[in-house]
Amino acid sequence: MKTKNLYSFLLSFLIVPFSASLGITLFSLSTDIALFTKEAKATNWNAYKLYFNNGKRMIDTGKYEKGLKYYNKAIDIYALEGSAFYNRGNAYRGLEKYKEAIKDYLKSIELDSEIGNQYAYNNIAVSYESLGDYKNAIKYINLAIKAYPKSGLYFENRGWYNLQLEKFKQAEKDYEEAGKVYLKYKNTRMYENCPKSKKLIHCQMDSWYYNSLGLAKENLGNFKGALDNYNKAIEINFPKEEEEKYIWFNNRGNVKYELGDEKGACKDYKFAASIGDEEGIKWLNSRDGKWCKKMKL
Repeated sequence: MKTKNLYSFLLSFLIVPFSASLGITLFSLSTDIALFTKEAKATNWNAYKLYFNNGKRMIDTGKYEKGLKYYNKAIDIYALEGSAFYNRGNAYRGLEKYKEAIKDYLKSIELDSEIGNQYAYNNIAVSYESLGDYKNAIKYINLAIKAYPKSGLYFENRGWYNLQLEKFKQAEKDYEEAGKVYLKYKNTRMYENCPKSKKLIHCQMDSWYYNSLGLAKENLGNFKGALDNYNKAIEINFPKEEEEKYIWFNNRGNVKYELGDEKGACKDYKFAASIGDEEGIKWLNSRDGKWCKKMKL
């Protein structure tokens, strides 16, 4: 039987412009910019605003090094505004300097304790995830959930961290709770820019969501429940352009094998190999995978 593959969970990030309003827009696979909410008391307000906005533009376009330089200059002018530290944290995270990012997010919370904490806590959790520190990731995602329990994404993130820690029962609970929260607060502003697909009951409940819930159930020995979720992931087929969708078929093959459906498992393994699973190709050519390679489907 093939070994299970885990995917790298992709998060959605908040982008909010320099403004005195509270408008929020959600983008996927981007970086997140804090909301400037208080009147700055900088000695050179115009220069501060210029550096702040230039930093935002740089981060929006993935130019994190330049964004970092602009926020360094903004903070040199006025170091008591949490949003600048939050945004600089995003620049550090874009540069994969996660420890520096965490320090800036914590500073932003200290300076702006009542605004945007959920985003700072979530980003700290994401940074700890990138460092492989899932225990601290859970600590801070718990704070994000406490600050804003209407976000299914935070429950889903915690589910992923629990999967990594092999706390499968808790992971299952988190994913199922995420689904309930997504549907209960379907029109919350965080999801206003969700992609449209008729196959999705909620844009965040995509193929990777069901794949993860399937993984939790599979590791709990609930192969029928896992199969149902893997079937759902494959049926939805969203996002369609996902290069690693072979993982969905691999995982379904695993539970079919456990349920005694060797032919169905082999079919999934071979299809996974045909759409890019290099490990699957190696397995089919190995002694362990010989039975499947020779099977006529």
